[in-house]
Amino acid sequence: MTETIAAASAPAHSKAAARPGLMPRRRRWFAALAFLLLAAPLVVGLVAPDSPALVEREGRRLAPPPAAPRGLADWQDLPAATDAFLKDHFGLRHAMIQLHHDLTKPMLGFGNADLLMGRDGRMFYQGDDLVRQSAGLVVRDQRIAETVDMLARMRDELKARGIKFLFASPPNSATVYNDDLPVWAQNKGRRTEYDLYLADLAARGIQAVDLRPPLAAAKAAGKAYFFYDSHWTAAGAIAGFNAVAEADGHPDWRIDPATSLGPETRRTHLDVARYFGVEQGLSEPTNELNLSAGTREAELSPRPMPDHVQVSGRPGPTILVIGDSFTTDLFTTMLMQHVGRAIWINHQRCGFDWKWIDVYRPDEVWWMPTERFMNCKPGLWPVGLPR
Repeated sequence: MTETIAAASAPAHSKAAARPGLMPRRRRWFAALAFLLLAAPLVVGLVAPDSPALVEREGRRLAPPPAAPRGLADWQDLPAATDAFLKDHFGLRHAMIQLHHDLTKPMLGFGNADLLMGRDGRMFYQGDDLVRQSAGLVVRDQRIAETVDMLARMRDELKARGIKFLFASPPNSATVYNDDLPVWAQNKGRRTEYDLYLADLAARGIQAVDLRPPLAAAKAAGKAYFFYDSHWTAAGAIAGFNAVAEADGHPDWRIDPATSLGPETRRTHLDVARYFGVEQGLSEPTNELNLSAGTREAELSPRPMPDHVQVSGRPGPTILVIGDSFTTDLFTTMLMQHVGRAIWINHQRCGFDWKWIDVYRPDEVWWMPTERFMNCKPGLWPVGLPR
């Protein structure tokens, strides 16, 4: 009886110890499960690998299989080449990348597919992978290389016509207001597509203006971008314009914010707030340009944001800006203070019509799509630009 009571009152771990093989059996199940999880990508990669198109959609070239080593240098390069090949070809790769994206994208931030809410309520547009692009989490090497090739071709054709060319991309608000992003989206020193563009353009001898430092300085001095909108303010646009003008050899074209900004008004058209469904009733203070916009000589397209030509009525050079909503009216208005004619056309992700170059024969062409639109859309090429 005493032995029965003692056995019933024994601690649980003593009972487990009395059943030899129980914990080792559980460990074997865990080990088998871990092995299956680790082996699944390899097995799927052999039986049903991801299509190469899935990797190419990321804007990268597939890593080729490592070649048979022929010398000491080849043997030294073999591990890195093998690792790069396996990263592009293991099974379930795309599914795991998408799972990681879905799990990490919402963490420490609120919003939806188009909006990310940052610190103090600042709203960031995150369509087109904008936030991840600024963070250096998305780097589309192939598209960068293809776009730089196109820009080099543009530069050569313009040079043959005696036309100057430069690149200046307005940075994303997420690039300038990095500290206001949730922790996962902040750039802690990663190399971004913007960095790669500047390096590749310099290697090809194409003049490029880095607009990130002047916009960072404008942010420190005041309001460079809107709080509930993805665009820069008129003050931010002035900082960008002055940087381009100075780098282009026109320091006398500088716009003075103290005399060029009008009284404070309220901006009610706020694109990021609209994506979140809270635009109604929401506004923020702004100071618009208080400058003569010149005369609209022609509209070159029927779009809501049309390609257009502005003239100042005085002699001067013709500047053609190829850009987007960051530059459309702001840059033509600032140019009107110093040039005879300013032309603005939408880049259309590199599908713009080259004929306007030959029609208007500008003295300079400024390539200015914003950071999230720096990459050409796959397959697009300027209409009429010789390949």
